[in-house]
Amino acid sequence: MATDRPPRPGRLAAALEGTGARIERLRMGVIAIGVSAVLLVAAVLFLGRAVTVDPTRRAADELAVPAWAAVSVADETYGSRWCVGECRVRMRTWESEGTVEDTSQVYWEAVLNAGWAPAEPGTCVGGIGEEGCYVRDELYLELWVVPVECDDRYELCVGSEVTAVVAAQAALPRLAEDRRALTEAG
Repeated sequence: MATDRPPRPGRLAAALEGTGARIERLRMGVIAIGVSAVLLVAAVLFLGRAVTVDPTRRAADELAVPAWAAVSVADETYGSRWCVGECRVRMRTWESEGTVEDTSQVYWEAVLNAGWAPAEPGTCVGGIGEEGCYVRDELYLELWVVPVECDDRYELCVGSEVTAVVAAQAALPRLAEDRRALTEAG
């Protein structure tokens, strides 16, 4: 007669202990992989944002002004962000419902609050109604405010137009050359 003997208690306990240790190692491995994946995704998102956000756009977006001073916004850009061939230049134009004096004051305060410092007058490229030029880190900002042009001379025309040129300081010679060409052309 064949007798079925129950397994010895020592062998069963050792097998269960080995299985439990393997399950614990597997659990820790899964947790380590999950934490690593989360950290990797966070790093990619952080670095991706730093690489994809244009510094000239970020600088123009940082100018915090009241809604009446930025009723509408238009952007114009050219050049390479990494100054390959030609450095990036962004021209942002805002329409304001305020007078030239009120709008100038608001933008001047916004520029200073955003960390810009007045530039040396010799570096200013210049424009009509020039209000000033500023530098911060490797960037250059020139800002001017002019009265809004009315289509109909009988129309009540109140407001102003703000133009900001934001560029890498490496683009200043090109901006000065463009300004001279415009001045000579008339």
